[in-house]
Amino acid sequence: MIRYIKGYLLIRVEGYSPERFLNACSHRGIELWGLRSAGGAYEMYMTLKDFRKIKALSKKTGTKVRVRRRYGLPFFLHRYRRRKLFFAGALLAVCLVYILTLFIWEIDIRGNLRRTDEALLSFLRSRDVYCGMTAGSVDCDQIADDLRGAYADLVWVSASVHGTRLVIQVKENEHLSAQTGGKAQETEGTDLAATQDCTILSIVTRQGTPLVHEGDQVKKGDLLVNGRLDLKNDAGEVTGYRYCQAQADITGEYQISYEDTMEREFEIRSYQYERNNLVRQEELFLRAGDRIFSFGRLKNNYQEYDYYVEESQLTVGENFSLPLFWGRRMAVPCSVRQENYTDSQLQQLLSRRFEKACQDIEKKGLEIIENDVKIYTEQNAACARGTLTVRGPVAGEVPTQILPEPQVKDQTEREDQTNGNE
Repeated sequence: MIRYIKGYLLIRVEGYSPERFLNACSHRGIELWGLRSAGGAYEMYMTLKDFRKIKALSKKTGTKVRVRRRYGLPFFLHRYRRRKLFFAGALLAVCLVYILTLFIWEIDIRGNLRRTDEALLSFLRSRDVYCGMTAGSVDCDQIADDLRGAYADLVWVSASVHGTRLVIQVKENEHLSAQTGGKAQETEGTDLAATQDCTILSIVTRQGTPLVHEGDQVKKGDLLVNGRLDLKNDAGEVTGYRYCQAQADITGEYQISYEDTMEREFEIRSYQYERNNLVRQEELFLRAGDRIFSFGRLKNNYQEYDYYVEESQLTVGENFSLPLFWGRRMAVPCSVRQENYTDSQLQQLLSRRFEKACQDIEKKGLEIIENDVKIYTEQNAACARGTLTVRGPVAGEVPTQILPEPQVKDQTEREDQTNGNE
C-alpha cells in the first residue's frame, strides 16, 4: 500500500554488464524487488523516488534502463488530471461516508424472547435512543439501566456501539411472572404470589416466610411466601419488620384450557410458468429514509396475485451500516380455487398443531401429566377442545406491603399495667 501511494516502476536493465548496475544499486541503498531474468536482460521493480537516482549509475556501468510499466497513485492522478469533477465527487463521497459514520443507523437487539424488537425499540425511542442519533451521544450504561429499570424480568443487559450499529444484548428471567407487568419493584421487598389457581405439590423456601404447605389449594393472586419478617422481643411482641426478596421453588398442579378451530374450506393457489421460469412482474427500488426511488414500473393488471417485497440494507463489513436500502417488489399472478378438507385430514392437521402446542408448553418448563383434549368434527369446521393438566412453577413476584412500625410498650409500662390489674 505504501509503495502504491508513493508510486513504483517495472524497469528493464540491458547492457554489457547489468550485474555491475545491480551491485551499484545495492551499494547506494536503492531498493529493488521482483528481480527476474528476461532474455539476456533483467527486469525488476523500484520506487519512483529511487528511479531518479539511477541516471548516473546507468552511465557509469554502461547499461540502458527502460521503463516497462508504471504503478501507483501518482500515475493515476496524472492520467486523470483533467477530470476535476471526478476527483471532486470522490472527495465528496469520502466526506459523506465519514459524516455517516458519526451516526447510529441500526439497532440490533439480541436475546429477547417475550418482547418483540418493536416493543423494545418503542421504549428506547421514548428515551431518545433511535436510528439516526449521533454515536457520541449514546450512553450505553444509561440504556442498560433504563431497560433493567423498566423490565424486571431482564436479569442482564449489555449495550455497546460497533461502528454505526448499537448492539443491545438482554437475558430474560424465564421464571418471573408476567403479573408484575415487567416493572421494577420500587419497594424494599417482594412476596411470591400464585400465578394460577392450583394445588401446591412442593415448596422449598430459601428466603422469606412460607404461608402455604404441600397439598393446599390456592387461588390466583394468593400469597405463597411473604417477604416481610417479624422482629420480636423476649416477650414475643413484634417490635419491627425486616423486608427481603422472597425466594422459593414452588411447584403446583393446575389445568389450562386448549381450543383450536380449523375451517373445512381452504384455498389452493396455482402459479404460471414459462420455460421453467415463474411468471411475474417486478421493479427495483432504492430507499433512503422515508424517500423511495423506483426503477421501472410495476404494471399489475392481474385479478389475483401475490405481492412480495425484498429489501436489504447497505453495509460495509459487519459493523458499518448505512441508511440506504435497496430491493425489489414483485407481483406474481395466480389462480385461486376452493377445496375442502376431509374429516381425516382435519383430524391430522389439528393433531399436528396440538403436538406443536404441547412442545411449546414443555419449553416453558411445564410437565403435561394428563391430556383431555378431543377433536370434534362439524359440517363447516373442526375443533380441538379440552383441558391439559400440567405441573410447573406457579410463583411470581409482587411488591411486599409495607406496614407501619408497631408501638411496643417498654418493661415499666408492662409492670404498671400488671399491678393495676392485680
